[in-house]
Amino acid sequence: MPQKPKDIALSLIQGNPNNITKKELKKRKNNKQKLQLSADHLTPPNWLNSGAKKEFNRIIDLLSKTKLLTDADATTLAIYCDTLYDYKSYKNQIKKHGMMVNGRVNPFIREKRNAAQLLDKLGNELGLSPSARTSLMVNLPDMEEDEDDEF
Repeated sequence: MPQKPKDIALSLIQGNPNNITKKELKKRKNNKQKLQLSADHLTPPNWLNSGAKKEFNRIIDLLSKTKLLTDADATTLAIYCDTLYDYKSYKNQIKKHGMMVNGRVNPFIREKRNAAQLLDKLGNELGLSPSARTSLMVNLPDMEEDEDDEF
């Protein structure tokens, strides 16, 4: 199975294991700059409930310095926040009704587990886990880096 393309910074940090030419590296860097998106309108959508909107804004505040999230990530972040709100609701239902309901396993246990898996997946995509942030660290721009020495 083919590998996903690596970020240019990651390739350089790893010593350019694929022997990408300087011309190709420069092309990738220029293309990356062209694809940069703004974060000017990163606001919670109207369909989120108030609890999920608070979480949305909390995450925006946490990650604002990283400039990791852009307007294109608003829907993914909204789904993450909505799913987190659902997860909390399922947890409350389990606490209220117990592990067993009418002699059967509480169906909210399955829903809580499914929500947890989706939260994990979306959280990694958004950089909300320690391992996701570690892998993203190599992509942060170095303010002291001299562009002439980059390649």
